[in-house]
Amino acid sequence: MRLKRKQNVLIINAYFDPWRSSTPTRWFIPRAMAPYYLAGHFNADLCNVRVWDEVFHGALLDTRLFDWPDLVIFTGLTAAFDRAHQLSAYFRNANPAVVTVIGGPIARALPSICAESFDYACQGDVEEIPQVIEDLWGSDYVSESTAPRFDLAVPSMGVGYLETTKNCNFACSFCSLTGEGRKFVSHSEQSITSQLDAMKRVLGVMVLDNNFYGNDRQSFERRVELIGERWRQGQFRGWGALVTGDFFKHPENVELMARNGCKGIFSGVESFDPEVLRSFNKKQSLTSDPRALTKLCAENGMFFDYGMIVDFSQQTIADVDSQLNAVLEDPTIPLPGLLSLTIPILGTPYFDDAARAGRLMPNLLLSDMDGQKVVEWPKEPLEKVVPFVADLMQFKGRKRALARHTVKHAWHWRRHFDLDQTALAMIRPLHRFGGRINLGNLRQMSQSRKEPPLTYCAMSDGLRSAYTPLVPLPSQFEKCFEPLRITDAGGGLTEELLKAREKTTPVALAG
Repeated sequence: MRLKRKQNVLIINAYFDPWRSSTPTRWFIPRAMAPYYLAGHFNADLCNVRVWDEVFHGALLDTRLFDWPDLVIFTGLTAAFDRAHQLSAYFRNANPAVVTVIGGPIARALPSICAESFDYACQGDVEEIPQVIEDLWGSDYVSESTAPRFDLAVPSMGVGYLETTKNCNFACSFCSLTGEGRKFVSHSEQSITSQLDAMKRVLGVMVLDNNFYGNDRQSFERRVELIGERWRQGQFRGWGALVTGDFFKHPENVELMARNGCKGIFSGVESFDPEVLRSFNKKQSLTSDPRALTKLCAENGMFFDYGMIVDFSQQTIADVDSQLNAVLEDPTIPLPGLLSLTIPILGTPYFDDAARAGRLMPNLLLSDMDGQKVVEWPKEPLEKVVPFVADLMQFKGRKRALARHTVKHAWHWRRHFDLDQTALAMIRPLHRFGGRINLGNLRQMSQSRKEPPLTYCAMSDGLRSAYTPLVPLPSQFEKCFEPLRITDAGGGLTEELLKAREKTTPVALAG
């Protein structure tokens, strides 16, 4: 009987760092886990699988890796299409026989151009990859267990990751899940159990769900108890999850999760301005007062975390400044774990509304949509807003207030938090807003130094260094390094984008 050839598989989370750094961001939680779930579908006896996450590992600049894989799978957020396109050129140049696959939000938002640029463009979830594997090499190369390959994610700072649901039952206008319109579903008990078994013993668990609470009370309680049982067995010291604002309308939900070992909750408050929330169709957060939610969680032994979105097309500098100062002056409220400008994500109602209303700036690139620069016309003069954004995103002028608030907040809730939570309350805001230390390998640090200055405005930002090939490439790959343009010189959507968004077959094999 002839032995089957072992295949080399590389799974890449493509990423453009908004701060123009090529070095790793190892402390960011949660990590991208799609590559490790994808890896679980390959038969380990017949496939050598490697993962490169450009967030956790930094930019992929090692040219020695380009001719290794037989199959390269790309995933990532929508704005990373250009990066995936660039990387595909390196692999196809080094090995013309390599097969390229792209999936996730990129392929769903840009089905036509993905079908043209990659061998396979998958529109579904990670569970779609087995049919690609079987089509390429046969069913023997598909794993029977499909348990995620968390062993490939080590090190992970003692944090394990778990998915218990997919999608969301709400329809926030800025969310890519709304644009995709897929149904909210819960994992089976068997699926959750297999993930927990593959995770093994860890310090803590972060549930990756977009909405852990959901719209099925029985499913929610079952999943909480299932995780709680593993906590009681000592597999981990605590866990956290993301929930929507409606979760807090029933205090018994908080009590249930606390009894089952939950130590932290993240909820997308997004804005303190009710009108902004209504414009986002985020009605579930209209009653999400951070002060009340922090108190409710802390009294149940849980840390509360939230995100803030700043929208200068609706808010003034004074509005944003006063809201942030109010948080800094109140030690009972944590600083937001996420601070971002609004991102008109392709395929979302928010993007379509911004395009129709003429809010999108001219000559926008897809890679500009990173939440760290102005891409929509603000309601106040641009020359005032942009400098404010530059200071806001770097917390300039607020460093001392940040340090004071961090200490006071941790001290205020010290009797309700254990040592792990107190440390989190101290470290999280300092890490998020205190400044970055850009350490990586020599090649990554050198690449970072080549970057043009970040201007915090899409109209003045220079093209980042990744658009210049690392190695000489034939002319056939020039198109891979051309940025996908969203708007033209007049601010209207480009023909290139409209064509890229055209629908195609769910799994497209390039001809």
